[in-house]
Amino acid sequence: MARDNTYAARPTGATGSRRVDRSGGRGGLRKLLPLLLGLLLAVLLAILLISLIGGDDDSDKSSSAAGQLNAGGAQLLPPPAGGLSAEVGKTATGKNVVVQSVNGNEGFFVGSSAKERVYVEWGGDVGQNESSQFQPKKGDRVNLTGPLQKAGPVQLRKLKLSQSDAELVRSQGAFVNADRVSTTK
Repeated sequence: MARDNTYAARPTGATGSRRVDRSGGRGGLRKLLPLLLGLLLAVLLAILLISLIGGDDDSDKSSSAAGQLNAGGAQLLPPPAGGLSAEVGKTATGKNVVVQSVNGNEGFFVGSSAKERVYVEWGGDVGQNESSQFQPKKGDRVNLTGPLQKAGPVQLRKLKLSQSDAELVRSQGAFVNADRVSTTK
């Protein structure tokens, strides 16, 4: 039996050999992979930037701008909603706090604004007489330490505050009776 060496007719339009695609028809996905990875990276960077730039709370900004005032592990700037009474007797420590206003030779307020501030007795009739010591001015940044003292009627009278300032200290329930105040360096 002789073998017929003639080739069968090829279908019209078919030419030469065909290349076998080993990707199983996924060649298009392989081309899109760098694009998809780039897009994923861009989304992650956008999320990171949004969280760093837009995630700040205004109270966080004012707190850091006002410095730090703590007592017994509690942050006192901005003043807690429940006031300062829970920390009475504990030592307050202020670092880089901003003097908002000065009450003669009696003391001063520290904080970030007229509403977010805490009174510091320094040089008045409560505690020891510090009148010959450092006298801060409005806008100064100071470090301080001293116990938190209850703001009772007798203490409020001795602080010699204006009516509105006395009401603020009374509503907070306490004030810092500083035994050390110094300018920040």
